[in-house]
Amino acid sequence: MTTGKDQDPITRLAEESLDLAAAGQKAMMDVLTAEMRLLAALVPSAPPETALTGDDEARRRAEDAAIEDGFDNMPV
Repeated sequence: MTTGKDQDPITRLAEESLDLAAAGQKAMMDVLTAEMRLLAALVPSAPPETALTGDDEARRRAEDAAIEDGFDNMPV
């Protein structure tokens, strides 16, 4: 890539605008990352699941299936 006076002014402006756009996107991603880290620190983590017995596991799967069936029948 040529620099300075060897470059067409329009090409130089286009490259500068691309550099500024990339810097702006990086700044936005840095802000988003900081927000996500803050929210992750605020949200309490779920307690570890205890070992389920066979009956508990079957009941949980049946409840999950009923919930999913309810979502499938929702009007659009």
